[in-house]
Amino acid sequence: MSSPVAQRETAVDIEAICRLDLGSRELRRRIAERLTRLVPADSYCFGTIAPTTLLITDDVSAGLTPAATVAAAHNEYLVGDVLKFAALARSEVPAGTLGAATGGDPESSHRYRAVLPMIDTRHELRASFVVDRRCWGAIALFRGGERPDFTSADVDVLRRLSVPVAAALRRAVHRAVHRAPVDAAPGPAEAGVLLLDQDLRLLSETPATKLWRNELAWSRAELPIAVLPIAVLDVAARGRGAAPVLPAYGRIRGRSGRWLSVRASPLSDGRLCPAPLAVTMHPVPAADVTEVLLLAYGLAPRERDVLERVVAGLSSRAIAGGQQMTVATVLDHLKSVFAKTGVRSRRELVASILEL
Repeated sequence: MSSPVAQRETAVDIEAICRLDLGSRELRRRIAERLTRLVPADSYCFGTIAPTTLLITDDVSAGLTPAATVAAAHNEYLVGDVLKFAALARSEVPAGTLGAATGGDPESSHRYRAVLPMIDTRHELRASFVVDRRCWGAIALFRGGERPDFTSADVDVLRRLSVPVAAALRRAVHRAVHRAPVDAAPGPAEAGVLLLDQDLRLLSETPATKLWRNELAWSRAELPIAVLPIAVLDVAARGRGAAPVLPAYGRIRGRSGRWLSVRASPLSDGRLCPAPLAVTMHPVPAADVTEVLLLAYGLAPRERDVLERVVAGLSSRAIAGGQQMTVATVLDHLKSVFAKTGVRSRRELVASILEL
């Protein structure tokens, strides 16, 4: 068991990493590297999560296989189980172990029976990273059977890190993509369409889809062409559900920095045979990107109201009249918005929000 001193030092180190000017993937790599010194793991998956849909949009992982990734997506969105990331995001304690969640009976978990054996592990520790009631990421750590299970002290480490890591992931959303791969050319202008079977296996796709999949395949470039990026798998898995509570839709930033929309829906009701699933991918409209960026800046509701009207071209006086504020209050909100977005003028503010 790690000592309280080691836990505090790890938390301080990771909080320092969170303050660095890092892109999302490099941020997650460094956090995982530091975290797993204190909480050893044989494999892990550290994903970003869309705060509006609670879908995983990208993963930085170690020790996982493509088959396990598909099985994990199926478990996360199509099977009842414990410690789902969306449930952790809404929990007062956003972290837990599979052993504790099953009351010491991990065999009762579908994930334990169907997913963990694929990566030769028996113990799992999960956490969602939440700030201001919005989830921006999640991590799963795994250990093999020869190692002891994760402890309550390990859970406490992740619980303490939930807010600072979430805030760092939120800031990284509007940060430019750092060191994009040399082959990360922007995708085509037209939409791409792919068809998946009931097991989320690729049946066919349009030529444009191959280019869009390459745009999303941060950590899959070396894998066979039939392997789908985790963002596509997760949207597809939710779309496969009979009645998804949240939409099967994701807005994901690709390797070139371009934003991409991914949607999924069955082609028929599947009464005669399992219906193929259609997944479409296309550039995200500017208004949708703006919505993501507004959330990522962590603005207060009034600050968002003011910013939206500044982007629409309204003057401070017009904003004040429409929002029942004084001009001085509008200017105070703008000053706060400038500080949070790192700009010095209205022109810079509008350019930073509308830039794709």
